[in-house]
Amino acid sequence: MFDHDLHNDQSLLQLLSQGDESAFDQLFHGNWDHVYSAAFYMTKSSELADDIAQETFLTLWRNRQDAAEIKNLKGFLYTSVKFQVHKAFRRMRVEDAFAVYMRHHSVDTEFAEQESLLAIKNLQETLHEGIAHLPPQQQRAFRLSREQGLTHDDISKLMGVSKKTVKDYIVRSLAFLRPLLDRYELLLILAFF
Repeated sequence: MFDHDLHNDQSLLQLLSQGDESAFDQLFHGNWDHVYSAAFYMTKSSELADDIAQETFLTLWRNRQDAAEIKNLKGFLYTSVKFQVHKAFRRMRVEDAFAVYMRHHSVDTEFAEQESLLAIKNLQETLHEGIAHLPPQQQRAFRLSREQGLTHDDISKLMGVSKKTVKDYIVRSLAFLRPLLDRYELLLILAFF
């Protein structure tokens, strides 16, 4: 049985490296529980584990051209989860440090607010344009999740699809939107400093 799963994973990874979305869907659905469980075990937070699992699959999709080189999918995903956990914890430390900085340093708040508002306005416009280019089901799932704050369970019931399909829609949406938003990361950091 294990050899069959290993062979199937290798076949799916080969197809994924050629851009096959169906192969990604099968890998996503077949490994979501494994990835989420590992992330939850490491973080003890269901929300953070969900984000890390999504980011893990988003990374797999972004680097799909190299997927055929993966020899042990479970090991690769576990290593990816560990990396994402460390990245999330580092980001939390940076956010905490930034909060302390903002509390203890005086800044020209009027200028900073104007710069921040302009950066946020540009970011929002880019985000809305990007969302408008998503396929309808992905767009709906993304908006329900990010704009209305619904859980994946609520979205799956509302849309009549499985929870894993909702997660797949969100991961794909983030994969599409991430490159559009990356250019604003530095702008936002500078605007807040």
